[in-house]
Amino acid sequence: MEILQYNPNLLTPLTQFYNRLTTDVPHCHPIKNEELAQALCGVITGKADKTEGGLDSESAFVIVDNGEILAFIHVGIGQIGDNREIDIGVIRFLGYIRGKRQAGQIALEKAEEYLKSHNVSQIWAFSSDCRYRFYHFEHACLSDTHDHVHALLGINGYRRSDGEIFLDWTNFNVIPEPSSLPVTLTVDWKHGKGQRPNCHVSAFLNDKKVGECDSVSGGEFSSHPNAQDWLHTEWLGINDDFQGQGLGKYLLQYTLHEMHKIGYRHAAISTDWENHRALLFYSNCGYKVVDWTYEYEKDL
Repeated sequence: MEILQYNPNLLTPLTQFYNRLTTDVPHCHPIKNEELAQALCGVITGKADKTEGGLDSESAFVIVDNGEILAFIHVGIGQIGDNREIDIGVIRFLGYIRGKRQAGQIALEKAEEYLKSHNVSQIWAFSSDCRYRFYHFEHACLSDTHDHVHALLGINGYRRSDGEIFLDWTNFNVIPEPSSLPVTLTVDWKHGKGQRPNCHVSAFLNDKKVGECDSVSGGEFSSHPNAQDWLHTEWLGINDDFQGQGLGKYLLQYTLHEMHKIGYRHAAISTDWENHRALLFYSNCGYKVVDWTYEYEKDL
């Protein structure tokens, strides 16, 4: 096997490799060369692209055997999460072909060697702060469908440090059930990267905002046509004094109803892996769990 440092000549086969790896990952659609090139621009230019979760001192390694790509890893140095003043080694992406564990191990060891040369004391893998824009939806870490990558990280001393659960509601159709509170709802549409606009719904009681729901187009994360029919609810929040009165359900249902009217057909939402209350709520609203994603850490 041969270890190659990423260069633009590898872009096309690497894009094909990435698409092959993510076929079964929820909300991952095939990407184009230019999308992966954007995510890897810091490797080439040395300048972090913060809009793509870019880092400093980025590098990427490709493991090849007889001209076939078997593994790929993208790393860098960042100040992320709650450690904004500490340099942390970051693994943005790691993938290898099932059955080619040795290639995955070589890639991981090469990445750790590189990160150690920058004197970091900790490595974060698949942090949601540094995810590829097109890998899953917002807040995603390493998908459970990549169980072989989870296993490789685990056997190399990485531990789960955070996680996000994703739930889908395909072909949703809902009639909003008003809350017991006499609230007024306002809808704000804003165009982004998707073919359809993003939606922000606010709830007011006596001119005071008491809740809000933010949902965005799947096109914010992928240019693929299939992503345009999806919406992802990124935030649903109710003021503490007004919880338990059906307002959260009303806000969510109203948002879905409004977005369905303009063409959205499928809905996704996520919550922290330890937020059992939210998981109970969403799973009883019509959503079903499709993926558990996790972030990993390793102390050097």
